[in-house]
Amino acid sequence: MQLWRINRLQDIALARGKGCTAFDTAGKPYLDMLSGTWCNILGYGHPRWVEAVRSQVAKLPHLGSEFVAPEIEKALAKLEEILPSVLDRAVFLSTGSEAVELALKMACAATGARGVVVVEGGYYGATTYALSLSEVGQGAEYLPRLDGVHRLPKPDCRRCSAGEVWPCGRFSCLDPLRDVGRDQGESVAAVLYEPVMAAGGVLVPPTGYGERLRELANRCGALLIAEEVTTGVGRTGRWFGFEHDAIVPDILVIGKAIGAGLPVAVVVTTAEVEDRCQGILRHVQSHQNDPLSGQVAVTVISVLQDERLVDQVTERGAYLLEGLKELQARSSPIYDVRGKGLMVGVELGAEWTGVGAQVQHSLLEDGIIVDYQPHTATFRLFPPYVISEQEIDRFLATFGSTLRICVQETKWLRRHLH
Repeated sequence: MQLWRINRLQDIALARGKGCTAFDTAGKPYLDMLSGTWCNILGYGHPRWVEAVRSQVAKLPHLGSEFVAPEIEKALAKLEEILPSVLDRAVFLSTGSEAVELALKMACAATGARGVVVVEGGYYGATTYALSLSEVGQGAEYLPRLDGVHRLPKPDCRRCSAGEVWPCGRFSCLDPLRDVGRDQGESVAAVLYEPVMAAGGVLVPPTGYGERLRELANRCGALLIAEEVTTGVGRTGRWFGFEHDAIVPDILVIGKAIGAGLPVAVVVTTAEVEDRCQGILRHVQSHQNDPLSGQVAVTVISVLQDERLVDQVTERGAYLLEGLKELQARSSPIYDVRGKGLMVGVELGAEWTGVGAQVQHSLLEDGIIVDYQPHTATFRLFPPYVISEQEIDRFLATFGSTLRICVQETKWLRRHLH
């Protein structure tokens, strides 16, 4: 039997990991600048995480969804330490996709509306509802057609859809939301946004974007859903991305980082939203409020607190950005460097977009894992929070030399083929 390769896969079998490094079956090391799929925020084999998983699996990994485990109670108390007090209702699930799906159903149940506002270029999950709202789901024949979906231009300030000159701070990309809900019979349940767009090419909205979105969501009677599957639990240098704009969403979706490599997700909301859903919404799935999820969440938050890793994300993120901007200053192929914390994008200029895949492949041969997104011409970097300055230096040196060599080879080919 062979693995069904639904997605593009590298022909490399990774067998183990330590810190920020994964090793293949032959023992070759790879510096992981992606944290797996942005999940392994503590790196590989963090001793407290390993012990928490080992002990809980031996004790009780799973319960029926009608029971409550002490580990979930402890996880709720731990979330209280890092969240605004108004966000005091939570459900533990397995994946970010499931959590987004539930958040959208909650918004529809609480408001009685069906319309959803999303940002173009976003990715909200692999389940049917979430994928249909995502850019990659548009036009897919195997997905149902959704009515009442309104798409806002993505906050790409260097290529403003409204023709504004960056930075302007006028948030013209949000103007279409002012008219949503005004048409007769139209209603909106949710405004779904990412504080930093991950799939959209690591786009960082300007300061105040979230506040304006919050204001407009209130105006059209919609609930604001912060989709923080990627940005949440420290990735941007704050516990949550919405904190950068000093707002509080009605519903918060957490994933990836909260499990640090295990599938754990959380939907958090307010008592008011919970009350409005009573008697309307029913949601039960196999791995809902599992004790293993609770134990992992407690451990991850505790490690981040004890080791000051959220502050370290800010420091190491600034170090990485500074190094990349130095490369940009002496490397013409780089059009833009952007990010928050350890969520960084490096965009190539229009002339060099074809070089990206070659650079990614060459870096892999040199033992460095990165992601290149052809349609945004952007390298995405989401390293573990425990990455050292020495490891960042190694990446910067290898990335700079690899980019330079690939560009030189491309220039040579262009001269000799034309």
